[in-house]
Amino acid sequence: MTEGRVLVAGEALVDLIPRGETGAAYEAALGGSPLNVAVGVARMGVPTRFLGRLSRDANGERFEAALARDGVDLALTARDPRPSPLAFVMRGSEKTGARYSFYLDATAYDGGLDLPDDWTAGAIHLHAGSIAAIHGAQGAATLEAMRAARGALSVGYDPNVRPMVTPDRDAARAAIEARIRAADFLKASDEDLEWLYPGRAPDESLAELAKAGPKLCVLTRGGKGALGIAGGARTEVAAPAVEVADTVGAGDSFMAALTAAMHADGALGPAFAAPDPATLRRWMSFAARAAAITCSRRGADPPTRAEVEAALRT
Repeated sequence: MTEGRVLVAGEALVDLIPRGETGAAYEAALGGSPLNVAVGVARMGVPTRFLGRLSRDANGERFEAALARDGVDLALTARDPRPSPLAFVMRGSEKTGARYSFYLDATAYDGGLDLPDDWTAGAIHLHAGSIAAIHGAQGAATLEAMRAARGALSVGYDPNVRPMVTPDRDAARAAIEARIRAADFLKASDEDLEWLYPGRAPDESLAELAKAGPKLCVLTRGGKGALGIAGGARTEVAAPAVEVADTVGAGDSFMAALTAAMHADGALGPAFAAPDPATLRRWMSFAARAAAITCSRRGADPPTRAEVEAALRT
């Protein structure tokens, strides 16, 4: 496997997930899209470092212990005395996925990345995405980091749009497009692109975004599989059949596994190039299988590389 650490920038949130038939009771789970990606990449055996902010409260201690248990390095994680941010998860359909309501203000989320001058040392790739890539002080710091990383690392981006946090569509679109221009590859869901570009088919929007700078753009479509565009060529993979327990974290598992597949092939780094269709199909098939395994479980619980490889052999 290629040497070089994957850096993951973004939020860590306590997900309050409904339980039972009525959903009146909630279970507190550790979440946040970038945190899920960091765990997913680490479980693939890739050295991973989390660039985010954790509270010093009891939930922050839970985050620290869980990340350390999965082998995620916290050397560049900022600590904050304010409480951990929250996300109330609301059940959705298999097509729409879960919905979220966020509590971020006056929490440990609210601040920059606090990175040292040598933050890229030993790294090969930076992943950024979700709320913290565009919202507040973290959003501004993340864009600065993405731009600074060019020439030293490859950069991946997943907008993971949250309209309840960024309801101004025009402002969110402008912010997201700025980050897409700073990325080597983009992963977005059909729901992301439907919200950002209403009235236009997601695959058409993906094709337009592929002209903005990324060498690889991937669209996830839930049960309809995934579409990738690289070097002007389109590649599609089907979604594996699975009994869905819930869809929380499926997109994050896809992104983590896609990144890990690239890492294994030595494709990450400042010389990132568009893959050929056969290579891209292999990467997306691996990622789709990881997402399917996550859908078969409760909560954001990404698989290991061994689990995905075993599932691909069946």
